[in-house]
Order: sequence, then structure tokens, then C-alpha cells
Amino acid sequence: MKITKILALVALTLCLASCGTVQKSNPYKVSSTRMELNMDDFVFLGESEISCEYDTYLGFIRRLNTVNGEMFNPGEKVSLNVSTNNITLFKSKGMRYAAAKLLKKYPDAHYFQVVMDQKNTDVLFLGSTTKRVAKVRIYKFADRKPAPPCCAEEFAKQLAKQLKK
Repeated sequence: MKITKILALVALTLCLASCGTVQKSNPYKVSSTRMELNMDDFVFLGESEISCEYDTYLGFIRRLNTVNGEMFNPGEKVSLNVSTNNITLFKSKGMRYAAAKLLKKYPDAHYFQVVMDQKNTDVLFLGSTTKRVAKVRIYKFADRKPAPPCCAEEFAKQLAKQLKK
């Protein structure tokens, strides 16, 4: 009798624990946005090289050694996730830490263009050593003043004259 009560209580607990609803939504994410921009709309701020070096053991244990040529400090976890068109450019955690250097060096940057991404791996017994290097060009939006709505036609005429020159 006592065993059946315990089994019934365990069965009831398992039934109630298995019930639940999970709902995921991202209502603020726009599915498609398009902006027509040219290189004239950007100002080149500079080019920077970022790097990281890490060891991998048994295929899944990863230890970050250096970030941008300096020893990695696990207490300082500032990272930058550079992405375009929902594609993450730096999937490596070490490169995201290295990319944080870009915002420190260029705080008014708006656009990052990865020009080169190189990965060198030395395979060892039960592990590997990997060094990643990337060159990134940094841009910001050009300062342009929009035409006032009352003078839009006059502004268009002036712009047409400038383009003819």
C-alpha cells in the first residue's frame, strides 16, 4: 500500500513536471531592411589588424592565450560581435575579444569591413594551436545636412549644378 502511494506520487510529479510551454519570439527584429549606401556616404577612419591565439585540446577544450599580441586576461571580458546581414564575421570568441580593440581605438566608428581573415592551425598530439589574424577597415557615416523641406527644390537645383561641374 505504501509503495503504491509512493509510485503514484512519483508518477504524478513526473506528469506535472513534463507539462510546460516554451514560446520564443523576436517582435522587434525587422525581417528585411534595405538601405542604399555608397562609399561616398562613409568616411574612412583607418585600418587595423586584430589577432588571437588559442589552444584546443581533445577537440572541445579551448584555452585562449593571447589577444592582439597581449596575454589574455579572463577578468576583462569586453567583446564586439561584428555582423552583416545576420552573418557573424567573427565566430571565434577570441576574435570577438580582439575586435573590442576596434571600438577603443575608433569610438565613433559605424561600419566595419573585414578585408582579410587568416587562420593558421598547427596540429599536435591530442590538440592544436591556432592563430587567427584579421584586417578590418573602419568607417563612419559622412556628416551631411539634409535639405529643409521648404527649400528642397532649391537644394536639388544647387546639387544638379554641382554635379555638372
